[in-house]
Amino acid sequence: MSMVQNNEERRSSSPTIVEGVVGEAKGMDGETNENSGREDMEKVETTQTVQPGPVAPTTHAMPDRPVLSKKRKMVLLLTFSVAQFLDITARSGVVLFVEDISRDLNIKYQVSTWVLTAFSVPFAAFLLFWGRVADLFTAKTTFVYGFYVLGVLNLIISFLPNKYAYFILRALSGLAASATIPSAYRLIVAIFEPKEVGGAIAIFTLTGAFANASGLVLAGFFGFIKSTNQLAGWRWFFRAMTVIAIPFAGLAQALIPKIPGVRATQAEKWRQFDLIGCSIMLFSNLLLILGLTLGATYGWKTAKFLVPFLLSWPLFIAFFFWERKQPALSALVPSSTWRVPNLALYLWLALCVFGWWGAIQLPLVEIYETVYHESSIISAVRMIPMGIAALVPMLFLPKLLPILRPYSRWFISFTQIVAASSLLILIYSRGGDIHNNGYWRYQFPAFIVGSFINAMAFLTGSVLVVTSVPPSMSGVASALIQVAYQIGIVVTISIQAGLLTIHPGSIANFSNVQASWWFQFGWCLLNAILALLFLQRPPPPPTPAAAIPVKPDAEA
Repeated sequence: MSMVQNNEERRSSSPTIVEGVVGEAKGMDGETNENSGREDMEKVETTQTVQPGPVAPTTHAMPDRPVLSKKRKMVLLLTFSVAQFLDITARSGVVLFVEDISRDLNIKYQVSTWVLTAFSVPFAAFLLFWGRVADLFTAKTTFVYGFYVLGVLNLIISFLPNKYAYFILRALSGLAASATIPSAYRLIVAIFEPKEVGGAIAIFTLTGAFANASGLVLAGFFGFIKSTNQLAGWRWFFRAMTVIAIPFAGLAQALIPKIPGVRATQAEKWRQFDLIGCSIMLFSNLLLILGLTLGATYGWKTAKFLVPFLLSWPLFIAFFFWERKQPALSALVPSSTWRVPNLALYLWLALCVFGWWGAIQLPLVEIYETVYHESSIISAVRMIPMGIAALVPMLFLPKLLPILRPYSRWFISFTQIVAASSLLILIYSRGGDIHNNGYWRYQFPAFIVGSFINAMAFLTGSVLVVTSVPPSMSGVASALIQVAYQIGIVVTISIQAGLLTIHPGSIANFSNVQASWWFQFGWCLLNAILALLFLQRPPPPPTPAAAIPVKPDAEA
């Protein structure tokens, strides 16, 4: 009887979950609200007095999950996917404009890689930080304002006449973009039914894979603009990003129900925020990515590479020592996290998966433009098969994932072997020749097979990571896998940049490109072996909190 009464009391205090969707949810009379509020505070205080010890973060009291109409959930999923599409396009699309931006802003060739990495470095470094914010506080606010700021900063960047202002604002836009990824994962887990979560995450995840190639195509259309100064094509590209971002951010603000973080007072949330742990991880990621980027630009024996790269590792070690001493509810990445089956191995595998696209796209686009003198739009169009192939798994894989879950070891090993085989096609593609049917005979099938199978590995790993942890950790878990993806592509590009200079001629000497692809080939095979030997049978997805219905009239 007391259990039923407690459940009724909990339901009576939870209408604030849907507060702010369109109008404020109506409460009960003042006395009832006051009593239920006092009871909730007593529950929080009781929870806070318990020493968590080694208990995993599943003891977080999570808010109830609102039940939304299917149409509304699909619109929200579209909004989350558009946010990720813009985040990835902000990096992949700019590849076509590196030369134009460098010329217009007087950026020297030696530092031209920062046209790209000024965005990528803070984007990867801040993912864990925003994941913690989304888990503890409110994922809606994190997502919406990150989306708004991204749109506004892109508009400002489109008018900048100075390279230093460009680098600073691109870095800030990367910081804002990183807020949308873990918060979107957190919202998907909170909004969708348990049986729908896997499919929703699959669609959201594949949007990133699709953006890798389609972002180039979108940028290629703006490459047709031959004007200069404030009417240059790259400036209109950034303005287009704003035109897309701002309306969807407004849509998100209107439709996302208010889903607070863990049930605790604001003071308790700040104590659980682990600001020291966040700072150590932030600077270690920042130094590692910065070192790899500077190494690719200035050389691997220079102090510009060695100093940040070597400093990052003591910080990583210090982070894990610090986290071991923190209570489970307060740690950014509690030690119990690493006891989640396969998590550490998933993160290692993720380093290679996302880099597969970068290892192929970057050298080939430059070869098309500098060796074969093709326009930017033609170079981008050649990459379309890669983007389409990455989308195909979205049509069937979400339904197959529950069946494939017990056999993930074999499936992921298979995907890595096929991804490595697709690189062999490119390595022996007659010197990368695109004439005399060279593109259709070698590159096209490699794009289709490799991108299709790599997207399946990308999707499977992302879904398994997020669905293997408690809902209270979904933000940090998604941030961990995204950090691995972003660090992986930086590592791939940095190592590739060094291998492209082994022989004279740089990108024009195809033997240099072959060397970089041989490295990626070996990495894929290593992943296949590791998955086959060490991946365990993944646990079933955890059961989320009970749902609270949203009245139809509140969804209008």
